[in-house]
Amino acid sequence: MTDGSSWVFRSDEQKDFRDRIAAHLRNPTAPLLLEGTAGLGKTRAMALALLESGQRVAMVFPTHQLINQFFTSTDLEAALERCPRSVRAFRPRMMIEEVGGDYEQMKQEAAAADLLLCTMSSVIIDQRLDGSYNGVTERDVILFDEADQMPAMAGLMAEFNIPKAKLSELGINERTPMAVVEAVLKIKTLEPEVRAAAKVIKEVLQGEEVWFRKAGMTDDGGVALYHRLAGRLIKKISNRPTTVFCSATLTIGGKFQDFTRSMGITSISPLSTSIEPAHHGELIFDFCLEHEIDSPEWLNTVVDQIENSEGPTLVVTPSFALANQLGELVSDATVRTREETTSEAAARMGNSKILIAAGAWAGLDTPTEWSTVIVPRVPFGQPKYLTDEWNETPDEWIEKEAMASFFDSRNLATRRMKQVFGRGLRRPDAVCRVVICDPRILMLGETVSPARFRTGWLEGRAISLTQTVSERDPCLR
Repeated sequence: MTDGSSWVFRSDEQKDFRDRIAAHLRNPTAPLLLEGTAGLGKTRAMALALLESGQRVAMVFPTHQLINQFFTSTDLEAALERCPRSVRAFRPRMMIEEVGGDYEQMKQEAAAADLLLCTMSSVIIDQRLDGSYNGVTERDVILFDEADQMPAMAGLMAEFNIPKAKLSELGINERTPMAVVEAVLKIKTLEPEVRAAAKVIKEVLQGEEVWFRKAGMTDDGGVALYHRLAGRLIKKISNRPTTVFCSATLTIGGKFQDFTRSMGITSISPLSTSIEPAHHGELIFDFCLEHEIDSPEWLNTVVDQIENSEGPTLVVTPSFALANQLGELVSDATVRTREETTSEAAARMGNSKILIAAGAWAGLDTPTEWSTVIVPRVPFGQPKYLTDEWNETPDEWIEKEAMASFFDSRNLATRRMKQVFGRGLRRPDAVCRVVICDPRILMLGETVSPARFRTGWLEGRAISLTQTVSERDPCLR
């Protein structure tokens, strides 16, 4: 392995990030957890460390859209220029056949590649199918990028859900979840994704009843799995010494405890740490917290902040519904659609200076350098529910499940907000104004802000609470 001395690193911290992964792969003792906060350049460091290892490695992402971004990124291009090796992405059969591709050829090329790119959900599928799906669980090293999304496992409900239409196609008319999955598993000619979904759901139905998971019938008569700590579905893989977890937001309050608890990880490598650039960009926080969210006054404030923002402006919403609502009220704004990534939406902005994007905390950096980032609502998570038996009228929702999800929801919001702040720190000399219009931000505490900006965060928060006329209060300018 080369030492990387001639590699052009953005900072000493970026080199440290790459060096820790490389050292871990040489002598793995327990899973490695690495947090690289906004501005570090962790994607390029990860790619280089994996390619230089000389091992058969896999890089796992929450979604296929993020795979697309990485596959065409300058980070992968630069890493391959230094260390040429084969890289392939694995796609489900449906995705390949929709564009007229050869699924079997794609699968063979992915299996033969030095670096395999795939989704988190496919790891669960491959594990249940004993490595015959895409072989990711048979790789020497598995690195999970955007690993903070793993406890909720992005895309899980879409992947581990057998809808009523599919059950009808299979000729299955059972009305209880166990009867449904047992009938599904008796079918010999079955898509691997459906078989894996049935196996996972059956595991949960047969397992001990615990508060964080539930399998049952959906409102429309299908069968699905809801797992509040979905990362525990790959607990064995998560505890492999050769597994690596990377993200900009793996810690809460400076500790990995929340992540390891949700994943069922029993011990971590001594190389695990959080690395933050000593000097990278500047964030200026402004708070507009005097109005209750969803009130007419709150909506007017949000629109006013958007319309009077300076420079390229990113408005981050937790839902497409709110994004579309704001798009109708703000002239000349570009609104991200469900079918595109935030980067793709930013690329079509044209002369517009405003992008309103749902879920813009996830993914790689956008091509636009944002001067302003506006957060109308803090992106807390939402609980989901399943019933034990399907009826025309679903059972009442269980209140205790909603209450049990509060702390997980708050931690999810903390991680997402940290990623939102990173959108304004694309360059070392970046200066970005962050406007927060949701008073619930105070529930998250000061650690939601990067440590190097915490003084400004506290100062702005005090002004928003007293609501006095101040030269620093943007709402009263």
